Amino acid sequence: MRNQINNADKCEQARRMFQKAKAVVCDIDGVLLSSGRAIPGAKELLATRRCVFVSNNSTHTSVSLAAQFQSLGLVCRKEQFFLAGEHAVEFIACHHAHSSVMVLASDDIARLAEEKLELFDPALDRKPDLILFCRDRELSFDKIQAAANAIKQGTKVVISNLDLTHPADKGRIHTETGALWQAVKAQIDDIEPMVVIGKPGIYLAVQAVKFLGFSPQELVFLGDNLTTDAPAAAKVGIPFIHIGDDGVRLVDLLSSKDERLVRGVLQSDVEAPLAAFVG
Repeated sequence: MRNQINNADKCEQARRMFQKAKAVVCDIDGVLLSSGRAIPGAKELLATRRCVFVSNNSTHTSVSLAAQFQSLGLVCRKEQFFLAGEHAVEFIACHHAHSSVMVLASDDIARLAEEKLELFDPALDRKPDLILFCRDRELSFDKIQAAANAIKQGTKVVISNLDLTHPADKGRIHTETGALWQAVKAQIDDIEPMVVIGKPGIYLAVQAVKFLGFSPQELVFLGDNLTTDAPAAAKVGIPFIHIGDDGVRLVDLLSSKDERLVRGVLQSDVEAPLAAFVG
């Protein structure tokens, strides 16, 4: 009985925090999606609250992920996504525009890199200046060996995130960028990436806060991972709600006490021009 009361108190506290927030910073996997399907409450959240999505996803671009959301009936625009892989490309383009870059990434991210970066050409360059390391599902022996040898010769690494896994259905896992990175790191003593873009670092969350135009204290961060989402929120100063089996369910935040749901979908949030999402 006491555990039930504690859970009810925790849910009510989270609901009050959620309702107070002017906008929502939200993780994706485990909060909105699970194995490509919308989690209960995801559609209602996106239809009734102003949201941005801060994710360590390094497989998709904002364009491809927005299309996936829309196919699931999740209302969004590509400008609302802050993704580790995409922003790793943007970081290199901004800060290392003339560096030759070896790209280990998905087709989506590789195409973006080809558009924005100077790619390493082994026929012309002795070694790359940088390695862009993302979730490359076709990472091969030859790629791992080439990356390790380049790093031994002084090449620096920009990595999207250090996650080992992300959650799948029925307690299963998906292998993530950090696990692939371990295959390279294990071959070289005392090597760390020059830059890690994703959570628990603050890079993505800071960009999201700037985009929304509110102070961090006026927002709420919904995340399922206490080792990545929660520290990122804390460092930036955004109140955090833990979503999941040990936290609260997304659908429980969307109670009838929220006047937005009493009125129904907020058309001003769903149909507003892009300027409305800039703050």
